[in-house]
Parts: sequence; structure tokens; C-alpha cells
Amino acid sequence: MTHPNAQPVLQFVWLEVADLARSKTFYGETLALPVTESGGGFLVVDLGKSSLYLAVGQPRPTSMYLAIAVPDIDQLHQHLLEQGVAAPSPVDEGWARYIELTDPDGYRLLLLTPAASS
Repeated sequence: MTHPNAQPVLQFVWLEVADLARSKTFYGETLALPVTESGGGFLVVDLGKSSLYLAVGQPRPTSMYLAIAVPDIDQLHQHLLEQGVAAPSPVDEGWARYIELTDPDGYRLLLLTPAASS
């Protein structure tokens, strides 16, 4: 039985990708996110309390938009530029600083560092 005050938690998101090796390079090296599992036709990106599963299949990016919080968007921006990614400069809207990108399969990403709470 579920505790009456228990909050739901996003366990994982599953995305199908055309090329698993390309996705592993993009998420693991280009975005510098931790890839914790790889094999059997999928890989797992550790997102803290949830995971991103990338599996070989037919990408369907049209309605998908992922927001991924990172510790330092400016550091990630510099890393992206060093990786040869034409990443736009971070935008600051008060609630967060962020960069919008598209992954190799067309999935839209919002990479952000939330504003420090006061």
C-alpha cells in the first residue's frame, strides 16, 4: 500500500535512437553526462533521481522536450564549444540559466542551471 503522503518520482524516460554509439558519444562525451550502463541495445544516462534510457529503434522527437538540470551551465557551454558544438550562449531568465539544443535524433533539450534559491 502506498503511503498517503508519498510523492511520485519520475523513474526513467525511454527514447528510441537511430544510432546508439552516436547517442552515447553525444550524451556521455559532448554533454558530459554519466553513462552508467551500455549494452543489449540500450544505454542508461544517470540523471540523479531518474534515468534516461536510450534504445535502438525509431526516433520520434516531434513532441519530446527534455529539461536536464546541470550543476554549471556556463562550464557545460564552454565544454560544448570545445567539442565543436555551435551552442548558443546561456540565456538568463531569473528562474534559471539555460541553453536549448537538439540531440542527433532531433530530440529537443533544455540544459539548465536553476537559479539559487534565496
